[in-house]
Amino acid sequence: MTVHANTPTVVTAHRARPAVGSSGFTASWPSVAAWGAGLIQAALGAGAIVGASSTFSDRAVGVVLVSLGVLSLFWGGANLVASRLVAPPLALAGAVAGVLAMFGLLAVAPSHTGVYAIAAGTFLLLIVGGACAVVVRRGADKPRDVGALRGLLGMLVAAAIIAVIVTPALGAAQDAVLLTDDGTVPVVTHDGH
Repeated sequence: MTVHANTPTVVTAHRARPAVGSSGFTASWPSVAAWGAGLIQAALGAGAIVGASSTFSDRAVGVVLVSLGVLSLFWGGANLVASRLVAPPLALAGAVAGVLAMFGLLAVAPSHTGVYAIAAGTFLLLIVGGACAVVVRRGADKPRDVGALRGLLGMLVAAAIIAVIVTPALGAAQDAVLLTDDGTVPVVTHDGH
């Protein structure tokens, strides 16, 4: 605190308090959901690209899904670095495109597309799209101080929920790609590894 000699004005120095903000809570849920959706999209897309019975249209949708999946992974990381949702209108468009691409794959390759994987990916993209829609409607996403512990707990809970959803979805995507004509999935062993 500084007092000037000729005036009764008191000037106080304020320390700016760093905002824990959305990196800890608001951006963590959409970011982790984007990572989960990105992994599912990439798995579905990769399966469509390398599947033994894949057609040109299967592979084309697969390339779109892999591309959207990689973009989802980068977008989730960018949110956490920026402590806010980055480019929410573009991310909203990406979430819609991801859902459409997954259902497009289901339309062109129904017997080799995991329905659970598409349901899980759609659910996660709805989280991303919903968060982005709120930010677009409200205006700029400003970091809010939610506290470090609450932010960390929010991220851990988000990661646990996503792991419970994404892990079986990735298995379903793999099973759908490996599905044989008689409706069985071969057992892949890793002997010697």
